Amino acid sequence: MLEDPTLQLEQTNIQHAIIGEPMTSLSEILLSLTKTRLSALASVHSITGRSKMKKEELAEALSDYVTNTEHLSSMLLQMDGAEWSLFETLLQESSVQDNTIPYGDYAFLLDRGLVFSFFSEGQLHLIMPEEIRDAIRKADLPALKQQHGQHQLAYQYIVAASHLYGAVKVDKLLEIYNAQNEQALSAEELLNEVNEAIGRGENLLLHGGYIVNSYLLHDLDEQKINDWIAKVEGKPYYVPDQEELLRYADETYFEMTPQLSALQQYVLRELCKDQETVEYLIDDLQLACAKGSSIQDLIYEFESRKINFKNPLQAQQTIQLLTEVYNHTRMWANNGFTLVELQAIADGVKPELVKLVNISAADTVPKVGRNEPCPCGSGLKYKKCHGK
Repeated sequence: MLEDPTLQLEQTNIQHAIIGEPMTSLSEILLSLTKTRLSALASVHSITGRSKMKKEELAEALSDYVTNTEHLSSMLLQMDGAEWSLFETLLQESSVQDNTIPYGDYAFLLDRGLVFSFFSEGQLHLIMPEEIRDAIRKADLPALKQQHGQHQLAYQYIVAASHLYGAVKVDKLLEIYNAQNEQALSAEELLNEVNEAIGRGENLLLHGGYIVNSYLLHDLDEQKINDWIAKVEGKPYYVPDQEELLRYADETYFEMTPQLSALQQYVLRELCKDQETVEYLIDDLQLACAKGSSIQDLIYEFESRKINFKNPLQAQQTIQLLTEVYNHTRMWANNGFTLVELQAIADGVKPELVKLVNISAADTVPKVGRNEPCPCGSGLKYKKCHGK
């Protein structure tokens, strides 16, 4: 039986909390920590000479660092939306009591010593120490808030582009951003934003002038990545408007095309009645098509969920629907264009649409012999595949 998600949240928060009465003084909090915890905080801030410092010296060096207005401003600009919202709340209230606040909403602040969590008498408290609140008030908060909004926008563009394109040229993303926003970025500013996104744990890297989604690296070695980049070099980019592009900043977002909807409805009606299973199937099929996976990989998504075809007609109808999905999916190898779109705009040699199985106008299928190839396209004989 799965554990209660609310209980899991609470347990995760307790694991990272200081057990005991909440404290509001930064110096008191730091001195209450173990030297190991202080060293970890000092490492995050790259405080020089930390390995030779005594506990009291580490606490003092950390206090000086995190209350420095320049350092604080830099850290605030790196926050994501949820972190910024919590920061504003703590700036006003100093303490938030919530046993089930998602750890990810405050981990960045906790790891940098801007916020500390305490667990006392069954309650979790998030505290922003008085010294940090005083230091923040000395900064130009309206200007910082505006800068933070610009940072967040650039961050969203970077993440969205990696999800839509798989890999995008830095120069191209800069062009897209500056065309869609009044306040332009420089190439240096964009690269700084990319490096910050990587530092925040986004699944990205810089490779050969491209921002690369690490999903590509799960499948390809460096040489194949170079070959892949050479293949997309020179192809046009599909560039949606800003609103649509930024939807891709959510890694769970994808364009629910009519073809995907038709496949989903067919699977629910004919193959599997479990709504959640089918939703996960459609999600994985869309990603597989975006990556240009083989038909065998697409069929595996069905088999891994024990969604089986009952007869050859179901197999062929499913394959035909998959073909339509494949041809209408925004593909990384086509810089976000679908095969149908790329064929329509191609100058000279047009890319061929995928044709996996043809179904007659009467929508009938001849019987498949047990020793004939399976209609699913696996390459196996029918008796060894869906004829079992």
